[in-house]
This record gives sequence, structure tokens and C-alpha cells, in this order.
Amino acid sequence: MNDTKPPDAADDPMASVTRPTRKATPTLLRNVLIPDSGGDGYLRRDVLIADGLLATIAPAGTLPTPHGGGQLVDCTHRMLLPGFFNAHTHSVEHWVRGLIMPLPLELWVLQLIQHEPRGNGGWNGSESFDKTPALAVGVSAMLCGVEALLSGCTAIMDHHYIRNCEDMATAVAAYKAVGIRAFIAPMLDDDAELYQNFIPLCSAAEEVNRRAHAAGCACGSRGMRADGNFRERPGGSDAEKTKKQLALWEECVERFHRPDEGIHVVIGPVTAYSASLDMLRGAADIRRRHGLAGHTHLLETRAQAMMAHQHFPSGSAVSHLAESGFLSLPGTSCAHACWLTDDEAKLMAESGASVVHCPVSNLRLGSGVLPLSKFLEHGVNVAIGCDGAASSDGQDMLEALKLATIIHTASTPEYRSWPTARFTALTLAARNGYRSVNFGGDAGGGELLEGRVADVTLWDLTALSLLPRTDPLSLLVLGSRTQAPGAGSGLDSAWVDGVLTVEGGSPVGIDLPALRALIIILQSDYRSTAVTDPSLLPHTAAAEVEYRAAFCLDAPDGGGTVTPELARYEQGRTLYDPTLPTA
Repeated sequence: MNDTKPPDAADDPMASVTRPTRKATPTLLRNVLIPDSGGDGYLRRDVLIADGLLATIAPAGTLPTPHGGGQLVDCTHRMLLPGFFNAHTHSVEHWVRGLIMPLPLELWVLQLIQHEPRGNGGWNGSESFDKTPALAVGVSAMLCGVEALLSGCTAIMDHHYIRNCEDMATAVAAYKAVGIRAFIAPMLDDDAELYQNFIPLCSAAEEVNRRAHAAGCACGSRGMRADGNFRERPGGSDAEKTKKQLALWEECVERFHRPDEGIHVVIGPVTAYSASLDMLRGAADIRRRHGLAGHTHLLETRAQAMMAHQHFPSGSAVSHLAESGFLSLPGTSCAHACWLTDDEAKLMAESGASVVHCPVSNLRLGSGVLPLSKFLEHGVNVAIGCDGAASSDGQDMLEALKLATIIHTASTPEYRSWPTARFTALTLAARNGYRSVNFGGDAGGGELLEGRVADVTLWDLTALSLLPRTDPLSLLVLGSRTQAPGAGSGLDSAWVDGVLTVEGGSPVGIDLPALRALIIILQSDYRSTAVTDPSLLPHTAAAEVEYRAAFCLDAPDGGGTVTPELARYEQGRTLYDPTLPTA
């Protein structure tokens, strides 16, 4: 916990790190290099950015200089790309990045909840949830937006846990200051009891509890129930909480959904396990009435694949989302999806729902690898996300693109099917990213075509990271960035909705030295990853016991077997065989 008391939110420290935003100015990018959409090469073009659009794209040297205050930029040594869409993140995780020890998602998330500024180990100890100001949420969103923007993103999907509309308001203010197009999905649940639906059930729970009772153990089975025993059924929902959460989504839509200002409210239940059927149906209803996108986590881990059999009559989280009416609405995107079956992938494609590939966090948490080629064969729209900065430890989209390009080479010896850097960047990260929220196509972004939204990035081809001259887009994705004053910034400029948001490699709307100083003040102490050991707190220790028992990692506790329906999982998602032993 901090010794330094954070500034009072009333002081508005965020205002001290923001700069006046620019107005849209007609800009002619002369002789700029662009990828040839009809092949693998490059073209030289004049591109006019005006009225928030890519107004004209013409052969190099053919467009006149814009009049009336317009700007002319010599782009002989520049490359223009459509902006990337960071299609899944959690901005508040920035406060915990680098802190959590190697743990699987289900145990990792308990440490995130504990140690973020609003958790029991947060800025105000056990009173943090009530006392930590919304400032913490705003500053982390600002940092998240800046990092995404400076790695080539012009839009972001923030699956954003909020306590109230004040948390939402500070995130909105932060993203407006950064200038990135923000799709903010308040991440809500209606679990009656926190944590109960984060960990899969142990198949042998009843037997483990019986043995503990017979032995007269005062601490039960060392499980997650209040009496110390293992849970034997999924946790329930709270009907009053359901109503409150649906009302909070409605209030966020009313107060903050301003697409013309670059802020899109998205309806984002946390998972199908922690959102009741009534909540999912209510979420779908809000989306229909307001024409909103939807976002959730889906089958991120083998544990969640196990939980689908334990929670839903169909045994499928995808079918459950479809039955609720949430899945098939336009602009539905589902993060991770590592453990979908072929039939579930086909249902995603039929529903028009998108999958967000998060390769960095999925490896960091041992979740598995999304079967990209299979999903594409089934017609699933696949986008790319960094995920939150406590599970990817940053928001570097180029890092995510590099891993998304090369990790799939281990899935097949057929090298002709391996994704290229160009495909990952232009199709998955740009075009498919915008399509995932129903903001692609004729009226949206993600492609360098006349009439499309001017969400674009301009890259300096003389930067050391983009030299020597080879294939510049491939080098951008697969290379590295030398961080030295004389090395040059790979990203030169960026425009969102035709407004300049990055100039000379720096964000226009944010004073970076001032932001760095504010972050140091707000969280002044260093900590060790050792503080995130699950054994240190009773509830996280109990969760670890049940998690290990569910996967037969400690045979004496869990009996060493599972029921047949929980034994088999999709192959090829992990280097180990995911099959579990049965009796």
C-alpha cells in the first residue's frame, strides 16, 4: 500500500497532463508509400485527409495543395497504414503490470482484484473499494490509450470494470484527451458472491467433503465455501444486483455514448459464467434498443471449457450466449476463444460474432493458443488484442502482431498457410478489428480506401527500426524498435477521424513527462511479485486448492480423476495433452 496519499480527485490532476486538442485540418500526404491492396507490393500515392475522411487517393504528384489553411506533407520517406484496432484490453490493469507471478488466469485474476488500486491491497487498504478515487481509473486509461496509440492503434476496446459512472467518466475524459477512438465496455457481473464462479468445480468435491467430515477436520476440505469445504455446484446470481447492473449500463449509455465524439459505449458482461441468463438477455435488449456493440470473454482457458459443462445444460458457452440473444447482434466480439470446438467456431461464424486473438496474454497465463487457421477456414472474423497490461504487461500492439504472426508456425508444417506480417497487420489488426465492432465497411475504418474514416498512421521509413530498406510493413511487425534519441521514432504521425493525434512521434493531447510524474506520485512504492503468492491469503489459497483439485494436479486432494464429460478438450491449444484422467 502507498505511503504517499494520492491527490484528491477534486484537484483534477489529469488536467495537468493534457494539452489542447487539435481541430481537423485538410492535409495532403504527397508521394506517400502505401501497401498495394491488390497484391504484396507498394504504391506511391497522394492522399488527401479532409472532413474526417480519406477524401481522395490518387497517383503521386497529381493532387493540388489544399487551400484555406490546409497542410502539405512531403511523404517521400513515409508509409501510410490504416490504424490498428486493439480489440481487447482492460485499462485499469496498468497499475499492476509486472507484479503478478506466473499463474493461470483463474488464480491470476484473484491477485489482480486484490492488488489494483481499488482492491483490498490497493491504495487505501481494505477500504480501497470505497475510498480510492476515480482518478486511478482515469490515469490508467490515459496510459493505456497512449501506449496503444504510439504502437499504431487508432481505436481501442476497453473491457472496463467500473464501480459507478464516476469511474466511467474519468476513463472517457482520458480517452478524449489521448484522441484515440474508444469503445468502452463497462465490465459487469451479477454473481451473488464474488469469486465463486471464477474457479471450476472439482469432480470429486462431494467425496472430498465427505472424507474431511469423517476425519473431523475443523477447516473442512480447505475449499472455497464459507465452512471450508469444496463447492459442489456453481454460485448463484443476485436478482437485485442484476437490476442494478443493467441500470448502470443504461446510465452509461445515456451519459457517455457519443460516437461523433469518438466515444462508443459497449455492453460488456464479464463472462457467461458470472452473468446470469437474465443479465445476458437484459444486455441484449439494451443493445437492440440503442444499436450497441457487445463484448465479453469466451472460453479463454481449459478451465472455462470445463466450466461450460458444469454451468450450462448445453455444455457450450457459445450456445448459451446464442440462446440468450447476445451473440448474434451486430458488433459482438468475444475475447480469447482458445478452446472453442469446431462446431462452436462455426456457430460464431453463422452468428456474425468476432473472436479477438490475444496471443501475448494467452501465453503469459498459460491459457493456450487460438487455432487461427481453423477459425479463418470456418469464416470467423478474427481481430487482435493486447489484453490488459497485467496479463500482457503492456499495450504494445506491434508486440501482439509479431507474436500473432509467428506463433502459428508451430501449428503446422505447411508453411504456405503460415500468416504473413502483412496479413496480420492489415487484415486482422486493422480491417477485422474495425469490423468486430460493426465500424468497418463503407462508413468505417480499417482500410485505406477513398471515403473511409481517416483513422490512419504515418510511419517514418528513415527510423533505425525500419532500416535497412526491405519490406517496410513486414519489418515493422517482425522487427524491433531501438529506443534512443537519435534512432528516430517509427511512428511519425496519426490521425483519428481526420484529427492529428500524434505528431513527431509524440501524442498531441498528452504531456508525457507530466504523465510520468503523476504516475510516480500516485503509486510511489515498489513491490515484489512474491506478494501475489496465492498461499498468502485465505480466499486465494482456497481457490488454489480447488483449482488444483479440479485438474487433478494434487491427486490425494482431488481423487485424481474427473467425470467423463470433463475429460476431453481440444488438442493443439497447448504443448501438453489437455486430456484429464477418468475413473
